[in-house]
Amino acid sequence: MQSLTEKLYNKNVIFSYYGFIDNSVLEQVLRITKSKLEINGESQPIVARVYDAINNCVENIIEHNFFPGDAILKYKSLLVVSYNVNTYTVDTINVVNKTQKESIEEHLAFLNSKSKGDLVSIRSGILSKNLQQALVETAGLGLIDLMIKTDTCEYSFKDYDSNFLFNINFKINSTK
Repeated sequence: MQSLTEKLYNKNVIFSYYGFIDNSVLEQVLRITKSKLEINGESQPIVARVYDAINNCVENIIEHNFFPGDAILKYKSLLVVSYNVNTYTVDTINVVNKTQKESIEEHLAFLNSKSKGDLVSIRSGILSKNLQQALVETAGLGLIDLMIKTDTCEYSFKDYDSNFLFNINFKINSTK
């Protein structure tokens, strides 16, 4: 995993945010990033893909962030949107507990083993409620959408206190 310093100084960071993330922060992040991409002359399909990736990533943080006790201010999240050699990267880090880590690893391993076509079928099955496989149903539509709309997904975990820092990033090729 590349260090944050390397990312900030060696990549074109379009937007970064560190702190507590809620829906009002999400709205501002989306507005600012979309504006920067449009000012830079990016095509609407790429703006939409980056926008959707940010939206889904941050919504997952909001929905699944882990705050033990009253430690909400201690367990901040990080979002970095960067651009390097025709690729946008949406990178997030947040704190998860052991149970969440195990569930995330299981879901991501399952989804990463599937082709884009398989993911589209899984998404359709969930939407039509015809799919009975519990693992697929709990994988989450937002994550499946991210896997479909982005070009690559990488993730890692690092010990943090008695919990874990969960880092996930999605890459979007701007030439496609």
